[in-house]
Amino acid sequence: MTSITSINKAIKGAIKAVALAAFVLPLTASFEVVLSDSQTAYAQSEQPKRKARRVESIRAKNVKVFEKASEALDANDIATATAQLNRLAAQEDLNNIESAYLWNFRGSICLTQDNLNCALNNFKRVANINEGISEAFQNQMFYQVAQVLFLQEKYREALQYARRWFKTQEDPSADAYMLIGQAHYQLKEYDQALPMVQQGINKYREAGSIPKEGWLNLLSGIYREKKQYRKMLPVLKQLVTHYPKKNYLLSMGYVFNELDDLNSMAAIYLAMYDQGMLSSESEINTVSSLMMNLENPFKASQVMEKGFNDGVLKKTLKNYRTYSQALYAAREFEKALAPLSQAAKLSKDGKLDDQLGQAYINLNQWRNAESALKRALNKGGLRDVGQTTLSLGLVQFELKRPKQALGTFNKALRYDKVTKTANNWITYVKAEMAREAELKKEIVINTDVEPADT
Repeated sequence: MTSITSINKAIKGAIKAVALAAFVLPLTASFEVVLSDSQTAYAQSEQPKRKARRVESIRAKNVKVFEKASEALDANDIATATAQLNRLAAQEDLNNIESAYLWNFRGSICLTQDNLNCALNNFKRVANINEGISEAFQNQMFYQVAQVLFLQEKYREALQYARRWFKTQEDPSADAYMLIGQAHYQLKEYDQALPMVQQGINKYREAGSIPKEGWLNLLSGIYREKKQYRKMLPVLKQLVTHYPKKNYLLSMGYVFNELDDLNSMAAIYLAMYDQGMLSSESEINTVSSLMMNLENPFKASQVMEKGFNDGVLKKTLKNYRTYSQALYAAREFEKALAPLSQAAKLSKDGKLDDQLGQAYINLNQWRNAESALKRALNKGGLRDVGQTTLSLGLVQFELKRPKQALGTFNKALRYDKVTKTANNWITYVKAEMAREAELKKEIVINTDVEPADT
C-alpha cells in the first residue's frame, strides 16, 4: 500500500535542502550548540551534560571559494561548483570545519547526480569528525547519512544512524519519526514501526496540519500487515476524506470483506459502481457477486448485462454462467436461456447442458430440453447421471414417444439413487401405453337382433 517511490523522492528533497542550508551559515562564525537527550522511544537514560566543544572557523581565504561553489550549485552549474571544491581539496592544511564543509558540499553535489554511494561516503566523513565542528552540525549529518542509507534500502544501518541522531534531539520532527517507522516497516518489524509512525502523524496533527498521504498509507499498511483491520478503517476514511482516490475505497471494501461485513462492502462497491468508478471485468464481477450474496439477483443480472453491452465483460464460460445464474435466480427464466446456452457450448463437461435442459423443462420447451439433455449425457462429467437420464425420459414421454421414454427409464435403473423413481415411471408409462392401445382398438357393435320370445 505504501509507495516507496514517493517516500524516496521526499527524502531526497529533504537531504538536498538540509545540505545546501549549511552553506547559508556565516562561514567565519564560531559557535557551539549542545542538545539534550531525546524524550522519545529511542531515548535512553539521562546522560550528564557534555563539555562544550571548541568549534573552528573557516579561514578568510576559503570563504570566497565556498561562496562561489554555493552560487554555482544554486545555479545548477555542477562543473563550476566542482572546480571550486577541487581548489579547496588541493590544500593540505584544511582544518576540520573546512573539511566538513568540503565533504558536505561534495555529498550534496553527488546527491543532485543521484550518486548515492558518493553522497554517503562524503556525509559519513563529516559524521565521523568529533572535533572542530559543532555537535549540531555533526548530529545533522547522522540524520543525513540515515536518509541516504534508507534510499539505498540499507534499512538496518539507516536505523543505527537514526538512533544516534535521535538521542541528541529534544523534539524530533515528524519526518524523523516517519523515517524510522518506514525503515522498520521495510524490515517487516511492524511492532517497532507502529509507534514511530503514530507519533509522527500525531505531531503533524498537533501542528494543525493534515497528515501526508504517504504517512497515512504507511500506517494503514502496518495495520494491514498486523491484520488489525478494524484499526485500518479510520485511517482509510481519512485517506478517502483528504485524498479521495478509488484505490482507498477499494481498500475499505477489502477490509470489510476481511471483517465479514458484506453489507458494508456491498454498499461501497455499489456506490462506486453507480458513480461510474468501476470499469474493469473483475470489478463488475465483484459487484454482481456481492449482489447475489445479498440475495439481490435482479441487480446482479443488471450489472452483468450492462457489462456485456459495454464490452467490459468477455464472452467467457465463467461470465455467461454467472449471468445466467443471476437471471435464473431473479426468475427471468427465458432471458437466462441465451447466456446459459452460450456457457454450455463453452463447457467441456455436460453440467451446464444438464442445467440448460432443466431450464427448458421448466418452460415446457421439450424439444430443446431433449437436445440439451442428450448433449449433457454425451459430454459426461455429470453430478447425477441417473437424474439426468430420468429427465430425458420425462421429456421423451412429453413428446409423445412412450416407447423411447420406456427405454430411457430402463437405462435409469442402473443408478441406485433413482431406481425407485425409474420403476414408478416404467409402471406409469406401460399403463399409459396400455390405455392408449385400448383407446385405439376398434369398437365392434353387435347389430344382431335376438328373436322375440314366443
